[in-house]
Parts: sequence; C-alpha cells; structure tokens
Amino acid sequence: MSTTPRLPSAVPGAPANIVTVRRHAPAVMDAFDAMYATLLGGGVVGMDVKEAMRLRNAFASGCGL
Repeated sequence: MSTTPRLPSAVPGAPANIVTVRRHAPAVMDAFDAMYATLLGGGVVGMDVKEAMRLRNAFASGCGL
C-alpha cells in the first residue's frame, strides 16, 4: 500500500488526506456517507459481524497489502 496520495487536496494549501481529497466531490461523498451509515447502522446483524465481514472483504480483495 502506497503512502503517496493519488489525488491532490481540494483545499488550497492543505495536505492531501482523506478529508481534503473527499472535498473534490462533496455531493458524491455525502451520498456515500449516507449509504455507509445505512449499511452499518441498526439492522439484524450485529456490528461485530459487520466489522468482521468488512475486514474479510478487505483481505480477500488485497486492500491494504
């Protein structure tokens, strides 16, 4: 996994990080945040199972390697 940002900051003078890069498309990120909250909030499946599945999917897809 690279530590070099792939996208520049959308905030002039600020370093590229998850917050400043997300500002390139605020409407998209607002929709993503709403979807993510729906998936992780409430429901029948507990948060521990959801987190285990998130980690399993990250491992299976090679994310973070």
